[in-house]
Amino acid sequence: MLIRYIVIGPETEINSRSQQDVKRILGKVVGQNGQPLPGVTVVIKGTTNGTVTNFDGEYNLPNVPNDATLVFSFVGMKTQEVSVEGKITIDISMEEDAIGIEEVVAIGYGTQSKVTVTGSVVSTKGSELVKSQTPNVLNAITGLLPGVIINNRSGEPGKDNPEIFIRGRSTTGTTNPLILIDGVERSDFGKINPNDIESISVLKDASAAIYGARAANGVVLVTTKRGKKGAPVFNFTYNQGFSQPTRNPKMADSYTFAQVYNEIEIGEGRTAKYSAAELEKFRAGKEVGYTTTDWYAEMTKTLTPQYQANLSVSGGSDALDYFVSIGKLGQKGHFNYGSTKVDRYNFRSNITVKATEYIKVGLDVSGRLDDKHYPGNPDSRGIYSHMYLYQPSWTLHWPGTDYIRPNRDSESLVNWVSDSGGYQDDNYKALETKLHYNIDIPWIKGLSVSGSANYDMDYNFLKYFNLPSFVYYKDENSNTYTRGRSGDGSDLANLEERFEQSSTLTLNSLINYSNTFNKHKIDIMLGYEQMEYDDNYLEAYRSDYPSTAIPELFAGSSDKSKHRNDGSSSKTSRQNYFGRASYDYAGKYLAQLIFRYDGSPNFPEDNRWGLFPGVSLGWRISEEAFMSNMSFLDNLKIRGSYGEMGNDAVNPFQYLTSYAYNDNYVIGNSDVIGLVQSGVPNPNITWEVAKSTNFGFDGTLWEGALGFEFDMFKTKRSNILTTRTAIVPDYTGLVLPDENIGIVENKGFELQLSHRKSLNQLRYSINGNISYARNKVIFADEAPAAEDYQLATGRPIGAELFYDAIGIYSSQAEVDASAHLPGAMAGDIIYRDVNGDSEINSRDMIRINQTPTPEIVYSIHGSVVYKNLDFSFMFQGQENAQTFVKEKNAADYRPYFAVMSYNLGNFLDWRANDRWSPDNTDASQPRGSIDNFNNNTLQSTHWLMDAGFLRLKNLEIGYTLPSNLCQKIGLNNVRAYVSGNNLMIIYDHMKDIGFDPETSDFWYYPQQRTFNVGINLTF
Repeated sequence: MLIRYIVIGPETEINSRSQQDVKRILGKVVGQNGQPLPGVTVVIKGTTNGTVTNFDGEYNLPNVPNDATLVFSFVGMKTQEVSVEGKITIDISMEEDAIGIEEVVAIGYGTQSKVTVTGSVVSTKGSELVKSQTPNVLNAITGLLPGVIINNRSGEPGKDNPEIFIRGRSTTGTTNPLILIDGVERSDFGKINPNDIESISVLKDASAAIYGARAANGVVLVTTKRGKKGAPVFNFTYNQGFSQPTRNPKMADSYTFAQVYNEIEIGEGRTAKYSAAELEKFRAGKEVGYTTTDWYAEMTKTLTPQYQANLSVSGGSDALDYFVSIGKLGQKGHFNYGSTKVDRYNFRSNITVKATEYIKVGLDVSGRLDDKHYPGNPDSRGIYSHMYLYQPSWTLHWPGTDYIRPNRDSESLVNWVSDSGGYQDDNYKALETKLHYNIDIPWIKGLSVSGSANYDMDYNFLKYFNLPSFVYYKDENSNTYTRGRSGDGSDLANLEERFEQSSTLTLNSLINYSNTFNKHKIDIMLGYEQMEYDDNYLEAYRSDYPSTAIPELFAGSSDKSKHRNDGSSSKTSRQNYFGRASYDYAGKYLAQLIFRYDGSPNFPEDNRWGLFPGVSLGWRISEEAFMSNMSFLDNLKIRGSYGEMGNDAVNPFQYLTSYAYNDNYVIGNSDVIGLVQSGVPNPNITWEVAKSTNFGFDGTLWEGALGFEFDMFKTKRSNILTTRTAIVPDYTGLVLPDENIGIVENKGFELQLSHRKSLNQLRYSINGNISYARNKVIFADEAPAAEDYQLATGRPIGAELFYDAIGIYSSQAEVDASAHLPGAMAGDIIYRDVNGDSEINSRDMIRINQTPTPEIVYSIHGSVVYKNLDFSFMFQGQENAQTFVKEKNAADYRPYFAVMSYNLGNFLDWRANDRWSPDNTDASQPRGSIDNFNNNTLQSTHWLMDAGFLRLKNLEIGYTLPSNLCQKIGLNNVRAYVSGNNLMIIYDHMKDIGFDPETSDFWYYPQQRTFNVGINLTF
């Protein structure tokens, strides 16, 4: 590192008086290649007084005390501090921070220098998360962390809760990872203010064993921001966004609908519904009753506004550091006439005080308030079902009037999306507190004691006020309209209120020892932790409100038969002991041992505790003497790990005989409340055990010009709760308890590459990662299958059975000449006779090896900075995923988008295109039918969709105002930007259908793309 000082000659000599005064410091900052560096921050240490270098790398900083220290910082460069000491000109040559030696990552109950980490740990900074400007932080992580799979199935405000998998699926049970915020288990990660996040780390291998019985699905560690020494720094950000669906399904128009209607009638031996003249009117689409209503366009906005605002202040001194922030998010639903509105308020205060030379104490407080309002029918899936199935010739209002017209089920979508049929208020409040301490033991070097007491509580109040809704009915004789009840809801209002509250108390205490003996460095940590959980629930209901003016329980009917109430409570706790020992010899040979002795409340007393060990080793080859002549090599490390983790996320008390309390008996012709046994206990139940092996290497070359990280992993999950269906088949009606007999194997790899460079005033970086994870069921004790190829064993978790579709019958002769299902006709799907018995039945169903959870995820993201302009982007995709788009949780498993029947309603334009008809016998889609469910709507590969895609996930362009202009307006920094999220699906296989490839539900609130404009102010 070169630091050049311009020596003050006699002509610039400063007298003793001026040396004590403030003065102006000039200088120039260059990179290692001697080229000027614009945008370098120069600040007087301990203050906010500073500036930024201009295009030529020059800076001019007034009012600098003679005893001050200047701090030079720049992204990708090592921060430098220089004492003024009588100088008036200071030039700097900055070095690139090539391998991130200084970078520290969270590893669970502590931190560790990234360069010495021996486990598979990936991390990202909070500065990367805010580029997405998404309401849910989980969506902001997508693509940033190799091995982390995130699928967003919905874009509905307040309900966009993505799925998250660490290294895919390894169990048939719960797959959610353990998420900790500032070291405490908390469930509101997605709703946290992204501006408060300092970093996120993910533990993917034996490093997660420190969390024992809850670590098998991986661990996510979120660290929030804290203050740094210096004067108060205020930061204000505001973002105005506009959202719209990433995809809009296109439904058939009136002409196509009428054509299909006629084809069905004629094909099934009935008279055509519409004459040729009427078909022509539908084609023209001009006359009343023959127009086409695009219900999606009619009911949804082109752009829906949303915004985020945040104000924070941070700073500190030798005795105190603090970070305080407050933020607000506002969203509305994308329905026209809709009443959906979501407001979220976040507050955070992280304060640490140095009470004495050896003692630090702190108090962290965070809060969240969600104020959500939805229409009386809050089920957006139901709204979409009507939107898709409304016939295209119907209209929202009676033609020429503003009277709401009854359509499907004598209902109107206006009543469904607005408060006309009532409303639902959802008010959620949470308060999370952490009192923490750290005591350095002065008489033993490196020994300290730390711990925290954490108390979290939340309250949720829900209010459902259902009102009778109305439409207008037309008298065709008099051509008049009468307001009347719709086909939805009851004639009198009803009210339901729910109150839920929960609290968690977490106490932990740790002993830490860290010391260096010559080249030997030792770190030891031992800890104890216990948690207590309390939950309460209360519900009340009254119906038949004589007036809708007072939506309170007391105003409902006094008839007790119109009342309902319910309530429950639960309490549970945990205890555990844990520890970690790390050894580092000369920064070359690295070793770490982990253990956790965990007690889970979900299992019987004699089977409640378990030991979860982990070990990892590392070798930094780049530090060896024999590598010293390889000047291009910055860092090279080989590492391996083995660990055992558990998963105890199962229903509690399965080891006990349980009883239901309800109207279980009839005495004297009356229902009598009593107890009855429910379920069969399993006294031997225990946690799942994941035995995980990981091998990897990482390094950087050419001063950071190339970085790489590679991991191979294998996890064998045993003790998975599974029912013995092979012993007692479902058809017997007997129910056995779940037992720890399932076994699943999951293995794969992860690769991450990076490149960055500085060229004069241009700096750029590019990063790419790809992850592959495939699981296989080793044992599930499944009942014998009709055919061996139908067994789930040996297949991925969730692999389903499908008829194998191989075409469309062009004629009845072709049907008769092949094996077919009963009632098969020309225009039906051809199913392969898999077992060759000349029959088509359930024995011909095959199990498909891909599921909606992708096996491959990848991304490419980068940034470019030129002078005061900056640009960043991310492309993200997935492969080896297939989805069978059906009604969510439908018992019949029929794909609704496959149905082409006027009896159900409208259908997708994609479905009608190239359908079989007598005039189109060489078709790619089957015929229509009056039956909603027929041979063509079976669960077959014809309706199985490839869910692979590549999308432009994020794009941002920003401009930072020159420092001299900032100073004129009294600000330290001003940056304006425009950005977009989910901007474009570059390729996928569901474009023609009109669905986003991440969906798995036919009637869903689609993912949203957002366009944003924002500003960041620092002062």
